[in-house]
Amino acid sequence: MTNPKTLRRNLDPYTSHESAEKVDTNRMEKIVWSVIDSFGQNGCISDQVQRALKEYRYSTITARYKALKEKGLVVTDGTYKRGRSGRKQQKMWSSRQYYHESVTQEDIIQQMAEEQAGI
Repeated sequence: MTNPKTLRRNLDPYTSHESAEKVDTNRMEKIVWSVIDSFGQNGCISDQVQRALKEYRYSTITARYKALKEKGLVVTDGTYKRGRSGRKQQKMWSSRQYYHESVTQEDIIQQMAEEQAGI
C-alpha cells in the first residue's frame, strides 16, 4: 500500500495533504498496472497508457509510475520511443511480461485474498 505521505510535500497547503489522504492509490496503481500489462511483451509508453485511460487525468496516471517501479511491478530498461509530442518517452513493461513470467492460479487466489483484506 502506498503511504499517502509520499503523495505530497511537507510544505504543501493543507488541501494537498487532505487530497493525498483521499486518493485510493492502490486502486489507481492496479488500474495503471493492468493497462501496462495489457501491452504484453511489446511494452508501452506513457502516451499509450493515457490513451487507454481517457477518463483519468494525466497527473493521476503518471503519479502511479514511480510507486509501481519501486514495488517492482513495472520495469523500464532505458529503451525509448517517440511520443505524440515528438519527445522520447521511456518504454515500460509489467515485470511479469518483461521477465516472461506467467500468472498461476495461486497468484490469482492470492490477489483476490489481498483485495478482500484491503491490502
